[in-house]
Amino acid sequence: MKKLFTILLVLSVVVAQAQTTYEIKPKPKPKTNTPTSKTTVKRSTIDFNKDDGEPRRVKGEKFSRNSFYLNVLGSSIPASFNYERIITKNGLINFAAKLGGFYLPIPQYDDLKLANASFEFNMLVGRKSHLFTMGFGWAGYYGQWYNGRQQEVRNYGIPTSTFNMHYRFQKPSHSVFFQVGFTSTTLLGFATDDLVEMAIGNAVIYGVDLIFGEKPNFTVPSIGIGYSF
Repeated sequence: MKKLFTILLVLSVVVAQAQTTYEIKPKPKPKTNTPTSKTTVKRSTIDFNKDDGEPRRVKGEKFSRNSFYLNVLGSSIPASFNYERIITKNGLINFAAKLGGFYLPIPQYDDLKLANASFEFNMLVGRKSHLFTMGFGWAGYYGQWYNGRQQEVRNYGIPTSTFNMHYRFQKPSHSVFFQVGFTSTTLLGFATDDLVEMAIGNAVIYGVDLIFGEKPNFTVPSIGIGYSF
């Protein structure tokens, strides 16, 4: 009986150990909640920054920065052909430099020739297609005509300063360029190869400045259309 009891006791201990080993052996796999939570956070960030479908300017990223356009009135009267380059890569506020001008010969009016050259420095505000622009610059007018009475060619020059404000449509991607607004022009001087005329012209300009506190100026509307890329 003792042997039988001993055998049963040994068997019971073995079975108990076998059961204990069976329960402990299949260890639970570690949960993978951490990667899932990271993925969720990443998606929410992308959704938060995602735009409504319209492209926009993002700091440091490439967008359309060059524009060729024809401008009616503005800093060049009657019109000018212009090239503008956005020189920054910001999001909301950018800065640009513009060169423009025209040349117009009119032979039927005493070989009249008119020319203009302008330079402007502009600030552009807006991330998407609709922008507000404001800037200042300088423009110079040149005219030449043949004085038949005195049998000589006359040359004239008028330097000016300009200030402009516009609404502009210019997408961050390649697109049509359009702007409308106004430009204020101030006369800075008067030059000609006739010394008497030059003296009279400058006397008028600086006389107005002395009396009214500012040189002669005028404001005209400005409309431009072209292409940006």
